[in-house]
Amino acid sequence: MKPALFLALSSLCGGATVASEPCQLRVGWEEWYPLIHQQDGRLTGSEYQRVRQLADGAGCRLEFVEVPWARALQLLRNGQLDMLYGASRSAERETYARFSQAYRQERMVLVVRAQSSATTDLEEVSLAAWLDEPRSDGRPRRLGLIRGFHYGEALKSVLDSDKGTRLEVRWDEQLQQMLALGRIDGYLVELSVARAQQAAADAAPMRLFTVGEHPREPMHLMFSLGVPVQVVERFDAAIRLQRTRP
Repeated sequence: MKPALFLALSSLCGGATVASEPCQLRVGWEEWYPLIHQQDGRLTGSEYQRVRQLADGAGCRLEFVEVPWARALQLLRNGQLDMLYGASRSAERETYARFSQAYRQERMVLVVRAQSSATTDLEEVSLAAWLDEPRSDGRPRRLGLIRGFHYGEALKSVLDSDKGTRLEVRWDEQLQQMLALGRIDGYLVELSVARAQQAAADAAPMRLFTVGEHPREPMHLMFSLGVPVQVVERFDAAIRLQRTRP
């Protein structure tokens, strides 16, 4: 595991209404290229920038702590982390967390190996039908997933079924490596992440499919129950303001 990275972000005025009460939140993060990653010893990426802007608008300082996603969920439940980002809302998670309004939409794709980089992609496929189809050797197809991820209610029944087999790992890069090695037949990942993997110079050819059972999924900030409701409301105000900007 990489060493933990701690970053404090200064709150800025001029966004949403900033409360005078101090607000400092511990945020769990891990490598999620290109959305959030380290570059020259600093965090960067579109998700990082978006979360930082929302925190600025809410008048909060953030301390980023590097931790695997499944572990981050447990730490949030125990109050040892205050906030996570890019989280799907579910009934189970609502028993131990508060959620902001949705601040963006996620598009999930199925990634499989391709014969050449010229292969057309982003055709639609049914994940249930794909899992039902056996491999060339007659064995069930193997689907790679990230440990602790919630892939949305629309896919839950498919992923909970006995169709195919599942292999869970810590992060997206491991899924890409296992696909190249033939250890899995496909995996689910966000489109922007899949595009970055596809563009990597040393990447094996991949084909991307949109998943018929998965509409665009709203993404939320996820807060420990120890975080005051007023702080969540401040983030909601910052999200509403961000929507009004061009």
